[in-house]
Amino acid sequence: MSPVTLHLEYFGPYRDETIDFTKFAATPLFLISGKTGSGKTTIFDGMCYALFNQTSGVDREAKSMRSDFATMTDTTRVTFTFTHRDRRYEIVREPSQILAKKRGTGVHEATASVTLTVFAGEDEVTQLTKEGQVRDYLQELLQMDGKQFAQIVLLPQGQFRKFLIAPSEDKAAVLEQLFNTTIFARWTDQLKRQLKQNEAANRQTAATQDRLLDELKWTPVNQERAQALLANHQTPDLLTLMASQQTTTQQDVAAVQATLQTADHRHSELVRQDEQERLFLQDQQQLAQQRTAQKALTAQQPAMDQLQQRIAELEWTQQLQPQWQQRTRATQTVAQRQQQYQQAQQALSQAQAQLATAQADLKSQQPLVAKLKQANTTLAQQQALVPVYQRVTELKQANQQAQTAVEQATRSVTSSQTAVTANQAAQKKHQQVIDRQTEIYATQSALTKRQATLEQQQQQLTTLQETTRKQADLEQRQQDLTAQATAATATATQQRALAEAKNQEFLRHQIVLLSAQLTEGSPCPVCGSVHHPHPAATTGAAAISEDEVKRLAAEAQQREQQATQLTTELKSAQQQLVEQQAVVQKGLTTLRQTMAQPETAALAQLASAYQDAVTAYQADVAQNRQQLTDLQAAQAALTELQTTAQTLTEQLTAATTAVKNRQATADKLATELATETKRLPVDAPTVADFDQQLTALTQQIKQDQQTWDDANAAVQQAKQQVEVRQAQVTQAHQEFDTSQADLATAQAAVHEQLVAQFQAVGDDQEALVTAAIAELPTLATKRQTLQDFQQQQAQLATSIATLVKRTQGKPTPQREQTQAQLVAAKAQVTDLQEQQRQLQNLADYNAERVTQLKQLIADQAATLKQTQELTELSGVVNGDGPNSKLGLERYVLQTYLRQILTVGNHRLKQLTNGRYQFVIDEAQANSKKRSGLEINVYDDHVGEQRSVHTLSGGESFIASLALALALGEVIQQTTGSVDVDALFIDEGFGSLDEDALMTALESLETIEGKHRMIGIISHVSELRDQVENQLQVVANGNGESTIRYHAAE
Repeated sequence: MSPVTLHLEYFGPYRDETIDFTKFAATPLFLISGKTGSGKTTIFDGMCYALFNQTSGVDREAKSMRSDFATMTDTTRVTFTFTHRDRRYEIVREPSQILAKKRGTGVHEATASVTLTVFAGEDEVTQLTKEGQVRDYLQELLQMDGKQFAQIVLLPQGQFRKFLIAPSEDKAAVLEQLFNTTIFARWTDQLKRQLKQNEAANRQTAATQDRLLDELKWTPVNQERAQALLANHQTPDLLTLMASQQTTTQQDVAAVQATLQTADHRHSELVRQDEQERLFLQDQQQLAQQRTAQKALTAQQPAMDQLQQRIAELEWTQQLQPQWQQRTRATQTVAQRQQQYQQAQQALSQAQAQLATAQADLKSQQPLVAKLKQANTTLAQQQALVPVYQRVTELKQANQQAQTAVEQATRSVTSSQTAVTANQAAQKKHQQVIDRQTEIYATQSALTKRQATLEQQQQQLTTLQETTRKQADLEQRQQDLTAQATAATATATQQRALAEAKNQEFLRHQIVLLSAQLTEGSPCPVCGSVHHPHPAATTGAAAISEDEVKRLAAEAQQREQQATQLTTELKSAQQQLVEQQAVVQKGLTTLRQTMAQPETAALAQLASAYQDAVTAYQADVAQNRQQLTDLQAAQAALTELQTTAQTLTEQLTAATTAVKNRQATADKLATELATETKRLPVDAPTVADFDQQLTALTQQIKQDQQTWDDANAAVQQAKQQVEVRQAQVTQAHQEFDTSQADLATAQAAVHEQLVAQFQAVGDDQEALVTAAIAELPTLATKRQTLQDFQQQQAQLATSIATLVKRTQGKPTPQREQTQAQLVAAKAQVTDLQEQQRQLQNLADYNAERVTQLKQLIADQAATLKQTQELTELSGVVNGDGPNSKLGLERYVLQTYLRQILTVGNHRLKQLTNGRYQFVIDEAQANSKKRSGLEINVYDDHVGEQRSVHTLSGGESFIASLALALALGEVIQQTTGSVDVDALFIDEGFGSLDEDALMTALESLETIEGKHRMIGIISHVSELRDQVENQLQVVANGNGESTIRYHAAE
């Protein structure tokens, strides 16, 4: 992978800069120079952001890399072009950012976007625009993530030296991420969890086994023996004893079963005997009951004979009933027809009387004929004047309408004139509003600029508030670290004093031990004297061990390291706070200048002033919008008024013409009215009186004609009514004769039947038949009653004969004795069943638990074996073994570290002329499972190992550089990632003297420059003299930087 170009737009301090890496393609080494904070490292941040959507450092977030000077219309964008093999790749990435809307006013949050385009020559091969697709494609192509890329391509400021001197835990954290060794930690944890699960399962199995043993039920014979075995945990013997008890129990079950079969057979025989006796007694009881019922039926026989006779009578009456009913209907019909004949005669008499009255009335109305003739003559004369009166009336109405039209036209002229005047006044008013449009649009333009300024101020204020919050966090962190460092220093001092005191105590005890071994004449190993008049004596206190002294010394050293670490962090926090304070002060100054506020204005005052400005801006915007609305309304209204003005003028002209035309029409109608009025008689009534007279005459003629017509119609109607009534009398007489003949026939039929039944006909027979007909609805009930009686008699006779046959000649049973024997037999069966159930339940209960126990014992043997194997394996993997304290993951990390040191030693030997060589501190590696990654250097000048903490600043930088280069190379070899033909070294050269600097540069150029392009990121002035090919980052003082190139002459 070879970087080609990097285009940064509003990214960090760069407005629109392109870094062309091809300018250094033929140069093995070049310098990226510039002042601190000018944006040198930002170049590499841009590469990391384009590739992995993250920056190269943990303290810089990708979304915060947007330039402070970017406006709402400026888009932050990074375009990175690189080549790999025969393909060229271009990736364009934009973060989420607040931008001005493309249409209208206001802002919106633009979402993050990315585009990866792959070229083969000049031809586009593919293009991806989704974040997931781009991420997966680059991961497949590069075979590394952002952290690994940063470790391979960038040696960040101070980070690689920190890795060199870091304790094992810190190195492990870095190597775990770079080599993805967490899988070994997961294996270790999985083994631990599996071991805990197995141990818990074993405990559960043992508890279950104890519970099952306690739950075993023993017979009294075995109870004492079983308790003794259980107390001694003799499980096999317990199971043997239980097997014996189970055999005995099954034998007892078989014996009880045999006895139960005999008792059950005896019980069944007694049940059958008891049932037979019960049925015999039941038959005797039923026989007595049925004989009693038979006697009761015999007593009812006379009543049943009478009932049977009455049924026969009712059945004869039922046959007579149709003829009887026919006679009754014929009698009723004769009466009705006789009444109808009488009514018809009465109606005929009334119709004849009405005819006589109508004829007399017609004769009295005869004078109306002459009166009608005279009235019709007068009506014809008056109707001749109707057209004249109608014309006069029409002319009067037309003349009145014409006068009204003249008046309306005159009012229209006046109204049109008023509308024209009002229209002209309205046009003048709206024109005054339109004349201010230049001023209104100028205000709108000014407000747009104010909006951009306010948005810029809002962005600056938000950024400043965020940096102020970070400053407060840093201040709090400084306070916390100060307290922690003070406490840690005090604790370290106390711990060191305790360790020294315990060491002195240990030495005094050793002296006492040595003194006890001194003999007179032998030299003292301390002072050399051969006389020992005052040997050291014991104090009586408990002796302290050497291990305890070493433990206290190690703990004191750990406390001192913690105090040193906290002090270092405190200094770093103080430096960050100073830098953050400078950022805050710079932001305050910029915002004050932007907002034209006093230099003493605080952040809260600036926020308040900004809010006031926003409020004033919003009020001005509302006022301007209202002015624009009024302007648009005035323009629309003026156009409409101008259109209306022409219409109003036309209406005024038309109204004036209409007044003239309608006045001429009115004059013409007045002349014609006078002419038509002269055609009427001199004494002619008014139109209203004439109409009233004509109406009255017409109504009188109509009324008289109606009276004459009504009299004629009444005579004709009366004649017709007489004819109808005469026909009705004739028909009624005929129907009456017919009904009398039908009645005679019906009476003859009934008389014949009565004579046949009673041999005589009279009122008594009529009454009997009438009563029987009334009783006919009960005939069915009487028939059923007689049938039920006869059926009951037959059934009782049959049942009594059967019961006599079943009971005759048999003795009366002794049922109480039988039932007593049955109860005793049932009790014996129940008792034997209970004995059998208890014995079988005991056997089943114990058998179930014995089966479970045997299965548990078998399972526990397999689980214990697996647990033992897991214990041994987990101990080895976790570093708890007897021969090694290194866990599996730490062993793997140590293996990677050894590879890194092997590769790093090739560079370190060249960079130090063979003096130094990396080695692992084997003493700590084999004694502590959380160690094993401490690094020493073998110093060829003294012939022994020493700690990397003893290296000078320049030596430390050289060693760190070699180690970092080796780390990147091993990562590439291990992960299979692509070769990156570029390396950036961020700072660190300031700690080298002139000779060391030259050695480092020559080594880098010869060792690394053969394989890839090397960029040194530094502000050290000596490097500018030594490295001629330079990419210079020039800061202009307002947060913006530009790129310059300087090539060797």
